Order: sequence, then C-alpha cells, then structure tokens
Amino acid sequence: MQFSSEAENIFTQSEIEEILKDEQQFYIEHAERNWLYRYFKVKAMANESHVPSIVSSISDMPPGSDNFKKSKTEMYALKAIQVSEWLETLHSAIRSLSPIEQKLIELKYLRKRNDGSRYSDEIIYPQLYIGRKKYYKMKKEALDILGRKLYGIFSEKGYF
Repeated sequence: MQFSSEAENIFTQSEIEEILKDEQQFYIEHAERNWLYRYFKVKAMANESHVPSIVSSISDMPPGSDNFKKSKTEMYALKAIQVSEWLETLHSAIRSLSPIEQKLIELKYLRKRNDGSRYSDEIIYPQLYIGRKKYYKMKKEALDILGRKLYGIFSEKGYF
C-alpha cells in the first residue's frame, strides 16, 4: 500500500492512467498477434493428416550433440503434441472469460466467413445484442484478459 501512495506522489494521475493504458495495449496486441491471428494456421496443423516417412536413421553421435538428427517420425509427433497443447491453452484461457466475452472472441477470431475472411465488428455486436460502444469496450477488456493469461506461456522461439 505504501508503494502505491509513493507512486502517486511521483506520477500524476494522468501519467499513471497512460502507463496502464500502454500496458493494456501491450497485452491486447500480444493476444491478437501471438495467439488469435495464428489460430487458423495452428488448427490446420492439428488437422493435418500427413504421415511422415517411417525410415529412421542410425547415428553413432550422442543425442545431445549438434550433429544428432532426430527422426522424421519423432519430429512429427513432437509437433503434433505442441500444436494440441497450444490449442488447449488458448481454449482454456477463452473459457475463463464471461460467456458473452467468449462468444465475442469466438465470432471475431475463431470463425471465418464463407469467403475466408473474418467477420467485421459491425456484424458481430448486433449478434451479441449489445451496442457498438459496449462491444468495443468489452472486446478490449476480453483481449486484455486473454493477453495477460497467455503471456509467457510458450516462448515464441521454435513454435510454428
């Protein structure tokens, strides 16, 4: 409690609000860029039925060395596990939202129109029976929550 009162003495109320707004924008962008915009690509990878070659290689190099080559079958299995974990993590975070926020995220990011494009906001908020202003406020809050829940779960390196 003492820290917050000291912070209020250092920063003005408008400066604190600006810092928090920037932080919220960071998490919103994280949720969209690293999770929701990747959803269809990752889902397609999960539904992929390609079976790799079953030919394995034999090497006298120890498994920890740089020259050790993993089998195609092993790499395929690892990728399939990563994809399913990624999808489950995203769906779990979405389930933690309120029902109307879940529906908003589903309509906006997890469904596509027949032509392959995403639904526009103007199509979505009437389906949720809410006004435009409330829709954008709710969307911002839902994305902020998702971004905070999903931040740092998977390192971006080596994934998809």
